[in-house]
Amino acid sequence: MFSKLRNKFILTNVITSAIIITMSFSSIYIGTMIAYNNRKPHDVPTEFDETQEMQNAFRRELDKMHAEQLARLAFVLIMVGVITEIFVFIASYYYAEKAIEPVKNAYIKQREFIANASHELKTPIAAARANFEALGTDEQPWTDNVDMELERASRLVNDLLTLARTDGRNVEAVKKDVDLVKIVRKRTQLIEARLGDKKLELDLPEELNTKIADSDFTQVIDILLDNAAKYSKSKIVVKLTTNNISVENDGKTISAEKLPHVFERFYQTDKTAEGSGLGLAIAKAVCDQNHWKITAESEKKNTKFTLSF
Repeated sequence: MFSKLRNKFILTNVITSAIIITMSFSSIYIGTMIAYNNRKPHDVPTEFDETQEMQNAFRRELDKMHAEQLARLAFVLIMVGVITEIFVFIASYYYAEKAIEPVKNAYIKQREFIANASHELKTPIAAARANFEALGTDEQPWTDNVDMELERASRLVNDLLTLARTDGRNVEAVKKDVDLVKIVRKRTQLIEARLGDKKLELDLPEELNTKIADSDFTQVIDILLDNAAKYSKSKIVVKLTTNNISVENDGKTISAEKLPHVFERFYQTDKTAEGSGLGLAIAKAVCDQNHWKITAESEKKNTKFTLSF
């Protein structure tokens, strides 16, 4: 992530300086060429019989000299431009590293804090759930509430751990030859129990074999299906093609102002809905790690998320 940010900074500086240098040096070269073309040659003495021939020879020599001078000027300008660009690149690289270093350190510390805090929270939550289940108390509303809140806290901790692991992963996951149709059918079967009266429509080919990080693909699909099940009113449509898969639901329309933020951490378009606002952020992080693209569009009370792989 930081290498991409550094490279963008360097590229911006190099392109900007290249444009300025090109415009400046082109103006110098064109101005010099115009000045040469407008310069009048000195008159040759007229007491000789071959005056016109001498004048023509003088002009040819003068034109040749001007052409050589322009060629030398062009060479000098090009060399100065190249040296300047090399200097700009080196300076940009150095200052980019210096500028990004504090942000990088803060980001690493934040990631380590999330990972450490999540690990620290996971143990007592698991212990609390185990002890609570071991109590064997009669079913009462308050006991159900305690169990539900412990489950919610456990999911939140697991989401934070997933984000921390994703942020810190520098290598791509192992890719395997898999049938995406089988994966999608299995994941949709698992979500059907939560749908109740809602319809689930599948638009899948008979078979789609490809080489992909299947665990990451499964994780993103689970998040999209869970999100659709949470917000849909009556129908969910899952469509799989050669290069992408889309999950569409007929819930509320997400406004144009909110739509660009749906993949941000802890962001929720509906503050009253359940969840921590980490699901889509995790999906985006997993997609970025695999160089996939995930997009969202929402109109006419239909929201569709598309994963391109």
